[in-house]
Amino acid sequence: GGEVERGLSMVDAVVLLVDASEGPLPQTRFVLRKALTAKMPVILV
Repeated sequence: GGEVERGLSMVDAVVLLVDASEGPLPQTRFVLRKALTAKMPVILV
Protein backbone atom coordinates (compact mmCIF):
# COMPACT_ATOMS: atom_id res chain seq x y z
CA GLY A 1 0.00 0.00 0.00
CA GLY A 2 0.89 3.63 -0.16
CA GLU A 3 2.05 6.06 2.48
CA VAL A 4 -1.50 6.84 3.64
CA GLU A 5 -2.42 3.17 3.98
CA ARG A 6 0.76 2.44 5.97
CA GLY A 7 0.07 5.37 8.29
CA LEU A 8 -3.54 4.35 8.83
CA SER A 9 -2.49 0.79 9.62
CA MET A 10 -0.58 2.10 12.67
CA VAL A 11 -3.42 4.05 14.34
CA ASP A 12 -6.76 3.25 15.97
CA ALA A 13 -8.61 6.44 14.93
CA VAL A 14 -8.23 9.60 12.86
CA VAL A 15 -8.43 13.19 14.10
CA LEU A 16 -9.60 15.43 11.26
CA LEU A 17 -8.72 19.11 11.69
CA VAL A 18 -10.30 21.36 9.05
CA ASP A 19 -9.32 25.02 8.64
CA ALA A 20 -12.58 27.01 8.53
CA SER A 21 -11.18 29.57 6.08
CA GLU A 22 -9.80 27.03 3.56
CA GLY A 23 -12.13 24.10 4.09
CA PRO A 24 -11.11 20.54 3.29
CA LEU A 25 -8.26 20.30 0.79
CA PRO A 26 -7.99 17.52 -1.83
CA GLN A 27 -5.46 15.53 0.24
CA THR A 28 -7.75 15.80 3.28
CA ARG A 29 -10.62 14.30 1.28
CA PHE A 30 -8.36 11.51 0.01
CA VAL A 31 -7.15 10.55 3.50
CA LEU A 32 -10.67 10.80 4.96
CA ARG A 33 -12.00 8.51 2.23
CA LYS A 34 -9.27 5.95 3.02
CA ALA A 35 -10.03 6.14 6.75
CA LEU A 36 -13.76 5.69 6.21
CA THR A 37 -13.15 2.77 3.84
CA ALA A 38 -11.06 1.16 6.59
CA LYS A 39 -14.00 1.74 9.00
CA MET A 40 -11.83 3.82 11.33
CA PRO A 41 -13.40 6.20 13.88
CA VAL A 42 -13.01 9.84 12.81
CA ILE A 43 -12.97 12.75 15.27
CA LEU A 44 -13.77 16.11 13.62
CA VAL A 45 -12.15 19.17 15.23
